[in-house]
Amino acid sequence: MRPGRIGTTLQRRVHDWREARQPRTDRLALTQRNLYILPTASGWLFALLLLALLLASINYQLNLGHLLTFSLASAGLVALHATHAALRGLELELVSAEPVFAGERLELQIRLDDRHPARRPWRFGRHGILLRWREPAGTETGTDAAAPRSTGVPEGGSVTVRLERPTPRRGAQTLPPLEIESRSPLGLFRAWAVWRIAREPLVWPAPEPDAPPLPEPLDHGDPGPRRLARPGAEDGESGMRAWRRGDRPSQVLWKQSARSLAGGGTLLVRDPPPRPEPGRELRLEAAQLAGLDDEARLRRLCAWVLEAELQQRRWELVLGALHIGAGSGAAQRRAALDALALWPGTGR
Repeated sequence: MRPGRIGTTLQRRVHDWREARQPRTDRLALTQRNLYILPTASGWLFALLLLALLLASINYQLNLGHLLTFSLASAGLVALHATHAALRGLELELVSAEPVFAGERLELQIRLDDRHPARRPWRFGRHGILLRWREPAGTETGTDAAAPRSTGVPEGGSVTVRLERPTPRRGAQTLPPLEIESRSPLGLFRAWAVWRIAREPLVWPAPEPDAPPLPEPLDHGDPGPRRLARPGAEDGESGMRAWRRGDRPSQVLWKQSARSLAGGGTLLVRDPPPRPEPGRELRLEAAQLAGLDDEARLRRLCAWVLEAELQQRRWELVLGALHIGAGSGAAQRRAALDALALWPGTGR
């Protein structure tokens, strides 16, 4: 067998062993099976100190030296069990990982539950728990994502931790392993577990900035320039007009009205675009965007989807063999953005 095949075989077996030992899941219970513990650098120094004290006590026949040595050794054994118990019995669950646009920060909410407090010989809560991502070698994620997040879990309670990930590309994101660590209470031992999350959060294509106007039917005339809808846009940016008798207070744009009143104007209210007539659906099709590469087409289609929803238009999306029928609303928008995110060629 060639050396290259031997290396490939070994890598495959290691991968299979890891998959069997640490399967991907959205919920993980920490038990003796998946928890590991080793002394820290301080723990090794503590062990050397105990050895030196023991040898000196034996050599000089110091009874108090023996008492001190075994007292410290007992404290070390208690710290060993306490560090392991700080994580044993915890249950971790991925609560949410909502889709975002490429370039934004993906936020994951992870809940830590203390489901079995009675199994612990003392009840002081769990403190000094660190969560950090195990990034692949050579990956640059920024200091915020790489920094560990510290938390604590009250006795018999739960806590939700928010972790962030960068999103340099669109598509389904395979999350790196998440490491849960504790060195409490004395820092002599390090207990940890590795959680391989199964869910792959979606990242939508980033909408094209300053995208062209929506493609209107031929008999609609020139639609004129339109504002591009972007994620996080304020409600009052879709249109405004002067206040008229009968307008509700909830329609008033207070921020814009303050600037208008300061200049001698009047109150401004929201002016939603008129609802389109039946049968005037938009057709958003990738084939209309000749001369653009695949990623540029997806970004423009994403911008058009957001703009069509902002204008409350009925629209349909044609992306190769994929066809999303005419409609509007949050479900239509979500289906289209998910399809754009998962379109072949994501470079996963």
